Amino acid sequence: MSDDNRLYTPQFFQVLAGAMLTMVAVSMQFHFGEYVASLGYSVAILGWIAGIGVVGSMLLRPYVGTWIDRFGCRPFFFAAALGAAVANLSFPHTRTFWVICVVRILMAASYATFLTTVAVYAAHAAPARRRAESLGTVGIGGFLGMMMGPAIGDIIFASGGATQASFVRFFSTMAVVSLLAGVVVANVRVRAPSPHIEAPAVGKLLRDYWPGGVLLVCVAFAMCLTIQMTFLERFAHDRGFENIRWFFLAYGVAAILLRIFFRRVPQRFGRHRVCSLGLCVMGFGVILFIPVRAQWHLVFPALLMGSGHAFVFPSMVDLVADRLPVAHRGVGTSLALGAMDVGFVLGGVVYGQLIGLCGFETTFVTVGGLTVGAGMWFITRRPCPHTLNPESSSSEPA
Repeated sequence: MSDDNRLYTPQFFQVLAGAMLTMVAVSMQFHFGEYVASLGYSVAILGWIAGIGVVGSMLLRPYVGTWIDRFGCRPFFFAAALGAAVANLSFPHTRTFWVICVVRILMAASYATFLTTVAVYAAHAAPARRRAESLGTVGIGGFLGMMMGPAIGDIIFASGGATQASFVRFFSTMAVVSLLAGVVVANVRVRAPSPHIEAPAVGKLLRDYWPGGVLLVCVAFAMCLTIQMTFLERFAHDRGFENIRWFFLAYGVAAILLRIFFRRVPQRFGRHRVCSLGLCVMGFGVILFIPVRAQWHLVFPALLMGSGHAFVFPSMVDLVADRLPVAHRGVGTSLALGAMDVGFVLGGVVYGQLIGLCGFETTFVTVGGLTVGAGMWFITRRPCPHTLNPESSSSEPA
């Protein structure tokens, strides 16, 4: 059986579809700032809500990977889809800051669990030398969803405005799409559950196999992503236009094309080089927000940021997961995404405050400089032999 046939199975494309539907819902919440603003809260408060919301996924990260390794993927696909639906149906009935934060924690934890399970499936389903390719290819579903979600939000608010009825439609749509994601992957499993697998304490596992500096790449990557995930809608409003779909359409197209035509670049040129290049490209993309004055101008930062995202994410996650034994690959994947959670918290809170104090342009320069700096720092790290997993896809630094 060829490598292609072993990787690209019907179940693989079901997981890809589940990732797509989940990201439709996740990217619809890029309009969440509209809801927060309708309640009278500032962009700085929006940053706090986004940052506090990530706490839910951070609390679960140390356990979800281990649970997936022991019990398989299916229970967590179902639980995540249901939790996301409950959270979204609750939002139209929330008004106060702390209630919004609690519901946001549930929503973030649910989507984080679903996407962690997708990443674990992709890592387990692929031959060892093609894990980064597998993660990148299943991520195409995520980019397709990211192209659709903001456009759906644009349509809902363009037809009804920022009214209570519009918010009910908005959050109800997110709930339905989240449940559909769980249905699509209903019969997916990587292998038979193994509840008796040896499960060392997560702390000991991480002490023995700590991934090192690549976790800072995860943090820098996520901090950069908060610009489009949390603040882009408010930036567009500040510039005098409401639609943000052009950004995500261009972003998704650039990322998908790179994932398709350059899917084996990490394998051929090295994952740490690909991470470094991608971070630099994303950083320059953020700076291109500064001259944006019309909706279609969003295409230019989107092309760079989407290209950088396409390169960074699969290689970054694979570098972290590859440091742990194969039986605990879920813990490694969860650790990478947990480091991203730290970045989302820092980005939401710090950049939200910076926007409130200094404005968008100063923030873009700061974010771009930090992201490029992280990429340049990582490329200077000396490659070291990777001996933990003999089937590792390459010898690269942590």
